[in-house]
Order: sequence, then structure tokens, then C-alpha cells
Amino acid sequence: MEIVIIFVLLLIIVLLLFKMGKQNKEKIESEAEKMFETWMQEEVPAIREEAIRGSQAVTLGKSLEHLIPYFPDFPYNPKDVRFMGSPIDLIVFDGLSEGKLRSVIFIEVKTGKTPKLPTREKQIKECLQAGNVSWSLLHYKKV
Repeated sequence: MEIVIIFVLLLIIVLLLFKMGKQNKEKIESEAEKMFETWMQEEVPAIREEAIRGSQAVTLGKSLEHLIPYFPDFPYNPKDVRFMGSPIDLIVFDGLSEGKLRSVIFIEVKTGKTPKLPTREKQIKECLQAGNVSWSLLHYKKV
């Protein structure tokens, strides 16, 4: 008989602990949901504003890449400039429009306070500065 009473008491204790744990879980989930909603209301507008500013900066940069050859202080004839966009923005064939090519210049356009070159652009710059440049002609015969 004592074993039955002990078993019933243990069963009641387990059920009470389970019920309390479930209530605590629901309370914690409810608090977490409230905190998340508060965070969303406070932070999402700032995140959106930053995303818009970043998008505007990218758009400005892309537009500038196309327009910079026509700026008064651009040191080359706009007729000698070819837009590539990627991985380098511009190639200048200095003097080509005059019939006497003097040099070929690769230009990367950057905006902002401290321009930083991504790895690919750094590699291109280093390759050009090291003189690792060559000419190749591909000729396809008619089939």
C-alpha cells in the first residue's frame, strides 16, 4: 500500500513539474515574442534607411563611372575612353582619336572617403604594374 501511495505522490509531483515547465515555457516564449516585436519596431526603420543609403551610394557610383570622362577635370579625351564596368571601369586609349596612340590606361573609379580596391582589382593593378601584360590576336578562318 505504501508503494502505491509513494507512486501516486511521485506521479502527482511529476505532473505538477511538467505543468509548471509548460507554463514557464509559454511565459518565456511570450516575453521573447514581445522583445522581438519591440526590436522590430525600433530597429527595422534604421536598417531600411541604411539599406536605402547603401543602394543610393552604389547607384551614384555606377552612374559616375559612365559620366566621369565628361567631367571638366578628367585628364583624357572622352573619345579615347571605353567603358568596361567589370573588373575595371574604364580603359583609356590615350591619343587614339587623334590617330597617334600614346598609352593605354586602366582606370578604376571609386567614390567615398577612403577608396579600397577589392582583391580582384588589386590583382589586376599588381599585374599591370609588374608588366605582366601581353597582346594576342585570335583569327578565325571561315568555315
